[in-house]
Amino acid sequence: MSFRPHRRVLSVVGAAAATAALLGAAPAAHAASAAGPARPPANGSLSPQVVHTGKGPTGYSVTFRIHDPTATSMRIKGEWSFASAAAIAADPTNSTPSYGYDWKPGEFPLATPNAGSAANWPVVAMTKDERTGVWSYTTPLPSGVFNYSFYRDCTAAAPALTGCTATADPSNPVWSTAGSAEPSSQVYVPSDPRFGTEDDAWQGPAARGDEGALTHLTYGSPGHTDPTDENYLSVYTPPGYNAHRRQTYPTLYLVHGGGGNEMDWSTQGDLKNILDNLIADHEIQPTVVVMPNNPTDDEMTDDVIPYVQQHLNVGTDAADRAFAGLSGGATVVQDLLFGETPTFGYYSVWSAPRGLPTAEQAANPQLKELLGLHIGVAVQDLGGLAQGNTTAEQQLLAGDGVPFVSYNVNGGHNWAYWRQALRDALTKVDFRATAVGVRTHGGSATATVTSASDEPAAATGTVQFQVDGKPLGRPVALRGGTATAALPKHLSGTVGAVYSGDRLYNGSTSK
Repeated sequence: MSFRPHRRVLSVVGAAAATAALLGAAPAAHAASAAGPARPPANGSLSPQVVHTGKGPTGYSVTFRIHDPTATSMRIKGEWSFASAAAIAADPTNSTPSYGYDWKPGEFPLATPNAGSAANWPVVAMTKDERTGVWSYTTPLPSGVFNYSFYRDCTAAAPALTGCTATADPSNPVWSTAGSAEPSSQVYVPSDPRFGTEDDAWQGPAARGDEGALTHLTYGSPGHTDPTDENYLSVYTPPGYNAHRRQTYPTLYLVHGGGGNEMDWSTQGDLKNILDNLIADHEIQPTVVVMPNNPTDDEMTDDVIPYVQQHLNVGTDAADRAFAGLSGGATVVQDLLFGETPTFGYYSVWSAPRGLPTAEQAANPQLKELLGLHIGVAVQDLGGLAQGNTTAEQQLLAGDGVPFVSYNVNGGHNWAYWRQALRDALTKVDFRATAVGVRTHGGSATATVTSASDEPAAATGTVQFQVDGKPLGRPVALRGGTATAALPKHLSGTVGAVYSGDRLYNGSTSK
């Protein structure tokens, strides 16, 4: 997959500026010396400094800083322990992980010990510059997005740090503090392919003009306790969102995991950058994303969906809605998937620790009418019953002939996997369903390809006409969503068509 070069960040200054842009902080004016500046720098220049070293093991290093002259100690906890599939096959707990300084190609982020949903990430003591009161830590990192938090005067045992308070980076702040607290910050590291790192530009900052917007909303939710009788939403609207556009926007409802909140996907999940890039690269159509706070299935149907449809220019048909969730949030998705199937046209279930459908639920004929279903879990996920439940669910549905896309790849019960799962669902399943209609007139046949959702883009690609299931001539290119072919004289049989699919839509066959 290729990406436009303007999102590649290769220079030291460019890397720092891009990181700051990703995180909403001011770009660093210059790189500080190892000894630190003579006086405390402004918060903007404390933002994570991403440096293209051009040296192994990854080609990049990141320096984290925080100004706190009165702290006795400062520790940083971040998602930078790694493992290979071979190493985890021998030791599933990842007791001897790699770190940034000895990372090797093919390794992926994995907690140590790898114990399900426990955030057992490395904890490191930062070094203080006594002249400035600035604490710092530098490490090589491969490409990708990494979550991290600071811990002030914390002496608790790592990695749990029980009783200590995690805080986000004050120079790399969370985009909103209007609702639930988010105690982590994120840094994006580009790829230097000479060292075998992945091209993760799809997680990086989008070009100016290609950026959507994040908004925090409060809606009425009778009976909700915290906050009382109301709840929170984080909402992503795509670049150029038009509240009065004739075609409504498709909506992805995206739920966090257990213990999380409405801020998780827009911070730890890097949602905005992922959507910005996929839209800019014409891999998906402009989409609204709604991220609720600990919703129940009833709250989704009774409060969240009605509020969103009243206040945003989104479609009101099931075909215009997708529902996805991770871990504990995936169980809410499954409640509706197997209990109120027609509520959404598309569903995605990732790393679900419970909620395996009964045989009767799996045999529900409505499941076969869904426009798309995406189910996955990371291969090295030890999150409770997530691994066993997911594979059992996939086998159960496959046995009943329910079509779905699986996404079982290397990774753990962590955001590195869930970001990939989101991208996979968006580019293979959500809002991509089509239908092919064929009509004959005189000596020709015309095929029309339509999207199941209310989308402005016409289908491109080709149509292969058929007679009684056998190809008729060569594939014909679509123009404005239609294609026409001449029919042989004295034709007998049923004329049909098979659509090839394109970057935005999946293929389909006429009925």
